[in-house]
Formats: sequence, C-alpha cells, structure tokens
Amino acid sequence: MFITLNELEFPSHTVFRLSMFQTPIKLPVFLPKILQRVLFCLMAGALMLLFVASPTENNDMPANFKPFPCFMDADDDNTDDSIIRLEDVLRADVKPTQGKNIFFHETSCHPPGSKYIMNLTARQACSIESAALHNPNFEVFVLFASPTYLPGAERPKLPLIEALQSYENVHLRQLNIWRYSKGTPAEEWVNKGDLFDSSYLKEHVSDYLRMLSLYRFGGVYLDIDVVVLRSMENIPLNYVGAEEPGALCNAVFSLDSTGIGHEIAELCLKDFQENFNGQGYISNGPSLVMEVTKKVCNSTSIEQIVAEQRNCNGFQVFNTTAFYPIPWPAWRRFVEPQYLNETLEQTKDSYLIHLWNKVSYEMKFKKGDDTAYGKYAQEHCPKVNAAADEYF
Repeated sequence: MFITLNELEFPSHTVFRLSMFQTPIKLPVFLPKILQRVLFCLMAGALMLLFVASPTENNDMPANFKPFPCFMDADDDNTDDSIIRLEDVLRADVKPTQGKNIFFHETSCHPPGSKYIMNLTARQACSIESAALHNPNFEVFVLFASPTYLPGAERPKLPLIEALQSYENVHLRQLNIWRYSKGTPAEEWVNKGDLFDSSYLKEHVSDYLRMLSLYRFGGVYLDIDVVVLRSMENIPLNYVGAEEPGALCNAVFSLDSTGIGHEIAELCLKDFQENFNGQGYISNGPSLVMEVTKKVCNSTSIEQIVAEQRNCNGFQVFNTTAFYPIPWPAWRRFVEPQYLNETLEQTKDSYLIHLWNKVSYEMKFKKGDDTAYGKYAQEHCPKVNAAADEYF
C-alpha cells in the first residue's frame, strides 16, 4: 500500500508550491510517519532541483536565484497542438525597439503546470487597442509575467484577442522575471527573492516590471485600465502625471532609453531595492516615483512641481488634466449616464483616462450604454467594442 501527498497533512502552502509537479508522490504506508515525511521532503527536493535545472527552458537561469512557481518558465516542450505558448519577449524575432514602445504588463500568478490560456477582459483589451490605434508608430507590447498560452486551431477562437492581433503593432509576449532582470542593476536583488514575499505580489511585481521595461528599452508604460484618447507620439519621452495636486501616479510613466530617462530608471530601480516594502500597497509605486521626482527636480514639494508643470532637466511633470482628469473617488462619472456630458467636457483635453480598476472592477456596464466610457469604447477601441460581449 502507498500514501500520497494529500494524506501526509502537510501545511497548505507546501502543497501549493509542490502542486506544479502534478504527479503524485507515493510512499510505502508501513513506514513510520516521521520517515514518510523525511522521504517525501527528500523526493520533493530532488524534483525541485530537476525543475529548476530543466534543459528545455531554465538552463540559462542564474545559479543563485530563488524560484517562485507562478513566474517560472513552463517546464514542457509544448507538444499540445491545441495551445500555443506565447513567445518570450527577449527571444522573439520582434523585440522592443529603443524608445518607441508602449508597455502593458499582466502580472497575475499562474503556475507553469496550469497551462493558463490568455483571458483578457474587454476593458483590458480596450486599453490595448486604444494605445495601438492612436500610436501606430509605436510598438505595443503586452507582457505576461506568468507562462501564458493562446488557443490553437482545435480550440474556439477568442474574439477580443483576434481584434487585438489585427493590429500590426500589437505584440503579445511573456517574460521570465529572472531572465528579464539579468544584466540590470536589480539582477542580484531579484535573485534573492524578497519581491516574492510581498503581501501585494501582483501589484508589486507590476511596479517592478514597469521600471525594468523602461530601463531596458525606454518608452511609455500604461496601466491596463486606461483608454487612450489621442496620439501620444509627439510627447517627448520622459514624463509622469499628477492624479491630484500633491500626488503623482505611476499608471502612466515614460522614460527614454538614454540620457536623463535612463538615469531616472536607474534611480527608480535603486530606490525599489533599497526601500522595498512588501506590506505597503503604494510604497513601491507612486510613493517611489514621487521621491525620485523630487530628487530629479531638486524640490521637496510635489505640489509646487505639479503647479508649475515643471520640466526638470528634460523630465516633464504633467498636471491632472493630462492623464487623470477624473480622480478615483469620482470614477462612477465614467459609467453613469447622468454624468455623460460633464465627463466628456472634463476629458476633452486629456491624452487618456484612467478607469481606476482597483475600485471599479466589480461594476459591469452594458456595451453601448449612453455613458462616457461607452462613448470612449465606440471611438477609441472600435474592434474590441464590436467583439465584446454584452457587458464591459
């Protein structure tokens, strides 16, 4: 007789971290309980070593990195024709160019064994299409931090994904955090694994990756809950915007791959490592950007920098009109009909709007509703709007 992992009553977090192997580990039932546990741990450790040293995907990983299942490479040869694994952004034929890029990041946690098939929401797809539509001379990269797949020929198509793939400048890619960090100022810090002890893992990985993408390639980072309303191609790179007079937001962040932009990206990565706080929701994002901006602008007052819309050695700080004309407490103005005309008037000079997904995600609203968001979707993401189901 044999017993399996579930019968050993290990802590739930241990079960989760080993569930990627999918094959039950069986031990003789006649062994004393303590020996069963010891043998299991030894066998699990051996499997983990094999996983990390997989010759198919992980042979170029640093020797001293701390693995975390969600973001590891998929440990398979992808022989299943019903799914297509996304290309790695660093290994694909079409890679980000220096500067002319728009980055979106999706940092949800999907262990490699799950074979997660991409499932963008209509709102996320609208964000991506609006960026591609209004910025045809920029390459739009949607980067997934976990192993991600598209459906193959045998599976039903995804209308929202097909709408995005109709744009030549949209590229769906995945990345490996450790490989993506290699050769950057954050390489050793990421290998230690402090990032993965965060209480806000999805958000803090996103905070980190936006700075890393801008450090590596330069361009514009956008949160995946915006709608771009006009071209941003003529705005000189190197900018950030205020969400209120005394506070900046990192949902829109632009840095060049050279000069002051690259210097600021390096400052951001340095601050991220030195002051990383896994318990603070905004500590490693907006708060970090404000501290770095004060250094670059040689000022102690964000409010003063914003009021003057100051250009600090080539780094532009925009007021709220540019990216955040509707503050987060008033997000319902985007989706309630009585605010339609007022909201369109408030956003007529903005480059984009931010839907504040952190507070708005639970609300569904009908496609074609007579609301500001309904109007934005029809005009700025028309293909996604046509492909979407009844609700956004």
